[in-house]
Amino acid sequence: MTTTTAPALTTDADLLGIRIAHRIMRRDARGLARLAAAWADGSDPLEGRRRRVFGRWIEGLCLDIHHHHATEDDHLWPILERRAGAEVDLAPLSDDHAALDPVLDDIRAAFAVAASGGRVDVLAERLTHLADLLDEHIIEEERDLFPIIRRYVPLAEWQTVEKAAQRGGAGIRYALPRIVDVATEEEFATMTASAPKPLLAVMKLLLPRYRREKDVLRW
Repeated sequence: MTTTTAPALTTDADLLGIRIAHRIMRRDARGLARLAAAWADGSDPLEGRRRRVFGRWIEGLCLDIHHHHATEDDHLWPILERRAGAEVDLAPLSDDHAALDPVLDDIRAAFAVAASGGRVDVLAERLTHLADLLDEHIIEEERDLFPIIRRYVPLAEWQTVEKAAQRGGAGIRYALPRIVDVATEEEFATMTASAPKPLLAVMKLLLPRYRREKDVLRW
């Protein structure tokens, strides 16, 4: 008689990477919104290099958010629909994703206007709106979806989602230093325990520029 072993399911520990990604998005959106508000009220004009760095961080955040949500739409959602079926309702989260892309486009356009001497208050309002949307969306996703992932999604399938998340977006120049910055020591040790040495070397090379930019922004 042949017996089959059920595939290992995704655990909470396996979701550390996406939790860190969510933390980065929420932190950067809220921090950029605060800087834009200070620029708008005149308390911090964000002149010269600071404004250029600010613009790069906005673009990196927009790319990161779009790629993160496209990965969920294209890779995670089909797995959940196949594995969890009626147990999961993805419509509200999908609607959030659809609503966010125009917000990202508006933020890019508002920064271009502000950087050219136009209104800055619009940029501040749109970044604050983005930060609020992300907070609500991510809290809902982690509360409602993560238990479904742990209950139904085999680890091997979750790992295909993670691999897709690592391709594209704002790239490793954006992601790696921020992982170092927002992860606790324990989380960082867990995430890098089996990381290839070349990747860790690249991470070390990227950190000084990232830290200089943080200092420039007075983050």
